[in-house]
Amino acid sequence: MTIGTSHDTTFTRAAHRVLEHLTTTSGLATWAVCRVDHHGSHTLAVDDALGVLHPQVVLDGPLGLGATSRVVAAIMFPDGQPFGELIGFGDAEATYGLEHAASLARVFASLLGSLASAESMLAIERRITELSDGLSDPLTGLATRQGWEQRLRRDDQYCREFGESAAVMLIELDDLKRNNELHGHSAGDEQLRLAGAVLREVLGERHFAARITGDRLGALMIGVSEHEVGELERVARQALVTADVSAAIGIGRRHPETGTDGALAEAEGQIERTYAVRSAVIADANQAAALMEAMERGEIRAYFQPIVDLRTGEVTTIEALARWQSPDGVREPDQFLPALQHAGLLGALFDRMLDDGLEQLVEFRALLPNLQLAVNFEFDTKPVNSLLETIRERLDRYGLPPRALSLELSERQTFELPTDARDELFAIAELGVHLMLDDFGTGFASLETLTSLPIAGVKLDRRFTGQVVKGERESIVVKAMIALAAETGLTVIAEGIETQLQCDRLVRMGCRLGQGYLFALPQPADSLAAVLAAPLVSTF
Repeated sequence: MTIGTSHDTTFTRAAHRVLEHLTTTSGLATWAVCRVDHHGSHTLAVDDALGVLHPQVVLDGPLGLGATSRVVAAIMFPDGQPFGELIGFGDAEATYGLEHAASLARVFASLLGSLASAESMLAIERRITELSDGLSDPLTGLATRQGWEQRLRRDDQYCREFGESAAVMLIELDDLKRNNELHGHSAGDEQLRLAGAVLREVLGERHFAARITGDRLGALMIGVSEHEVGELERVARQALVTADVSAAIGIGRRHPETGTDGALAEAEGQIERTYAVRSAVIADANQAAALMEAMERGEIRAYFQPIVDLRTGEVTTIEALARWQSPDGVREPDQFLPALQHAGLLGALFDRMLDDGLEQLVEFRALLPNLQLAVNFEFDTKPVNSLLETIRERLDRYGLPPRALSLELSERQTFELPTDARDELFAIAELGVHLMLDDFGTGFASLETLTSLPIAGVKLDRRFTGQVVKGERESIVVKAMIALAAETGLTVIAEGIETQLQCDRLVRMGCRLGQGYLFALPQPADSLAAVLAAPLVSTF
């Protein structure tokens, strides 16, 4: 009994005939074409006389491993890239011997590899030429809902046929309705334009995106690994925050048994859980009291991530990052910062980060006497004219010099600063505190910002850090940004370093400091002492 995919292509028909022929001539009861990739192995087409094995089934282990007779032939693309396996097995002896069956399998596996390569390349070319189909939404520049549904059906067939991996990203703008009600539809339209621009930039030309509903965008990503999906999600989250677009993101991965419908359901479930978490915090009238109590109980506190001298591996600075150790586990900032902002508690959070950070800095300076602390600051955190007073009082309390502290300001908030805020920054810099420009290169700051404000350094946005290994053109851009900052006498810190290759190339470009998962994750103070005790990496 031959079972295959419903998408009748040359590859599918060939797989059916190959399996039928092998079952008839080899004497082995079961034959299957399996796709093998980074997700594991699953069946694409099956001929099973017993009717037990079916296509589109994820395999827990090697197929037919305990059978009396078993043959396996690798299915390879002509360029040597692996595609899958042709497997036959049964409890009877092969009709003309196992070696004869294996020889036949190798011949047919080579044929299937060539067909899979040719049809896969044609399908990819069709997908690339169709990327602009339905790009008619005037606000986002993305495809319409109709184009989205058509693409889902086509690409699901493609993935089912060739066993390709896929994932769906859904982005729901959670402030769109409120913006329309408070500021008119032009405000909501601007949010949509910004979100569409972010999605186009993050996805590039490889993946398909659409506006699915009034406040929801979607992206369909084909041939992506788990790491690539996670990286695209992280970059999208960061870019939306930088663009000041509030949104919930859901990710769903396609599985052979459930297809893209299952991926959509998974992504929608993530968005629902995100809103459920937010609702649990901000829906009732006691949200402010509940969050304040969490801070008073020490549940919302600082985690620390080191900033490292890329040449020696020595830690120069620790950045204080907010985390909520709730009864349900550790929550990332995007799960509670919006609630804190709505409740007017960002000022209290800044004070907590400053207190936690300076207290730990006193302790850590016993290991590294010149260690510094970096804390993020937003101008809507507290009245502008109270910032200098707060910083001076905290430094006096912990007996630390001003040079031990740096404030990180996002590019967005340095754009068109009011006079009183600008004066406060100059006073803080004159005190000796370092002012760092965060997310440098995202488009908000100008050369005038670097020269007209008392900025001591810049943090190169993580999207540029990732580009240093992509190609010559991208590397030239990053090198020019580092040189520009250095020429103006600014310290340069590269964010989001994840590989040693990125680290090495940044050093050669003149970047001295960096932070990222290559060195250490954000972590509680009690586990950071071991990180500080020895160099984290030695480039040279």
